[in-house]
Amino acid sequence: MRGFLQVTDTLVERGEELIEAAKADPVLAGVLIGVGVLTALIFVIGLMKQAFKAAVVGAILSAGAWYWYFNIR
Repeated sequence: MRGFLQVTDTLVERGEELIEAAKADPVLAGVLIGVGVLTALIFVIGLMKQAFKAAVVGAILSAGAWYWYFNIR
């Protein structure tokens, strides 16, 4: 637990340094904002594509199940 607290303290200090560096350099802040927006967009597109794949698989399985159901009746 003690090592975890030391790592946490180090990360907090490093984060504060990065925040100060971004405040001092507007180009760095712009780059960070751009990267953040781009990665969020990639994440959302990935979720939508995965949902589309799940919908297609569900539709195929559903059609197959109904086809099988009506053929065995």
